[in-house]
Amino acid sequence: MALSSTALVTLIQAKAHLRVDVVVSLHVSAEYIGKGDGEDTTFDLDHTPIAGSLKLYVNNVLQVEDTDFSLATATITFTVAPALNHGITADYDYAAADDTFESYDDELLENLINAATKKAEDYTGRAFIQRTVTEQRLGDGTKVMRLYKRPISSFTSVTRYYNDRVGTGDASTVEFTLDNTPLGAITLYVDGVEQILTTDYTISGATITFDSAPGDDTMISANYRIRLSDYLEQLSIGRLTREATWALDYMYEIIYTAGYAATRAATQALVPDAVAAVLMMVAYLYENRTDLLKGEVVAELGSVTYDIPSQAKELLAPLKVSFL
Repeated sequence: MALSSTALVTLIQAKAHLRVDVVVSLHVSAEYIGKGDGEDTTFDLDHTPIAGSLKLYVNNVLQVEDTDFSLATATITFTVAPALNHGITADYDYAAADDTFESYDDELLENLINAATKKAEDYTGRAFIQRTVTEQRLGDGTKVMRLYKRPISSFTSVTRYYNDRVGTGDASTVEFTLDNTPLGAITLYVDGVEQILTTDYTISGATITFDSAPGDDTMISANYRIRLSDYLEQLSIGRLTREATWALDYMYEIIYTAGYAATRAATQALVPDAVAAVLMMVAYLYENRTDLLKGEVVAELGSVTYDIPSQAKELLAPLKVSFL
């Protein structure tokens, strides 16, 4: 899993917080290069050492670079050929490649950043980096619908799933009119049997035309979404209100844009406490090697659930949304 576009911090920021080297090196200890024959002066290492990290030994005696040998990429050239049967070994660091443990470690950190960001958002009821949010909510019979994410910058649409009793077949009528013009696709039934668009019927606006007239006394019904406009947007507190109620047990779909800013850098400037809290959670998870804020069973301790550290909760407390 790569770092999410809505993750609040970057991999480099997390590594800096953890004091993990951004350009990580791997260490080679006592690599056997060969043994002297009194003639050969050049020998090759398995990897290219990071500058200043190479320690070269001949017969367990440390050699001095530029005096006893020179190094070009991964090739060692001795000033004087090592003596017969003298073993040559090397200790050094080299840059980690993509297929090393470090690449796995990066993936782990990215997953932890994603998880910590989500945990912080869920805890506060916020969206940090702006994105489109789609909520499907059952109406509860009240006039106020409280949305899950803030701050909200704009609403795209509010729609409702509508159950339409279209009419009754009479074995001759092929054209029927829906109560509303559907938003998007519809699901059409004749006596509970789903009809297939273009095979069994066509639709234009709110008009259904069957290829063959539904039989006498058959019940025709349809499910589809309709767009609502009779509501008041309260962006600052994340609410939608209606004079009519949000009808009990009707399914509504709300699409809106939530978040502080469109970019990570701009968002970080607006919610520095959230940045600190996410970094704190990443460090907590990384040090404990917990798996994406889940619980686990620990020997002799039983079940343990990993929650947001108390210091992170203190940082996030001012951002926490009240749904009262």
